[in-house]
Amino acid sequence: MTRHRDDASPVRAAQFDRATHTLRVEFTSGAEYDYADVPEHLYDELARSRNPDEFFRENIRDEFIGTRADDVDLARMAKERREDALLGAPLAEQGLGGGHARSDDARRTDELQARGSHHTWVVDVIDEDSAAVEVDGRQITPMPRWLLPADAHQGDVLRVTHTRSGLRSTLTIEADRHATRLALQRSAEQLRGAPAADTGDIGPA
Repeated sequence: MTRHRDDASPVRAAQFDRATHTLRVEFTSGAEYDYADVPEHLYDELARSRNPDEFFRENIRDEFIGTRADDVDLARMAKERREDALLGAPLAEQGLGGGHARSDDARRTDELQARGSHHTWVVDVIDEDSAAVEVDGRQITPMPRWLLPADAHQGDVLRVTHTRSGLRSTLTIEADRHATRLALQRSAEQLRGAPAADTGDIGPA
């Protein structure tokens, strides 16, 4: 568990990201810390507390992992690497060559992540509660059915845009009907061009 000298300073303000359950606490010292996986009711109780300093010390400081807002969050980096394996590498990793100063790379990475990375999913199998999609023409990846558009069907081509920031990762998934029709046409053409099976004839001995 991460401990910081600044978190002994009185609490000035708190913000809560409901999408990620991350509580950001600002202290009178000027330091800001993010606490991961905090239940929303604890934020509500902190906001209503008559003594937020005491409530914070007793219920949050020593119970949840705290990371200074401007520090590198190793847990978040690990999570993003898992996202890359599932969703395909972001554009930031597709167009950056070597030989540049690290500050230039970081700036380009921020710009690319702000625009979002683009991916192509093809629905391979779809069931009532689960689905499997081909990600960027590579691996087949299982995922929950509710993640896909309501009208998605087996064989559909999906256009996926992925944007992320420090505390948020957002997917936009749209069915591409035109790309789906083209894929079905190509598949039909391949079947027509395939050689007929050699069934042969069976005659009397």
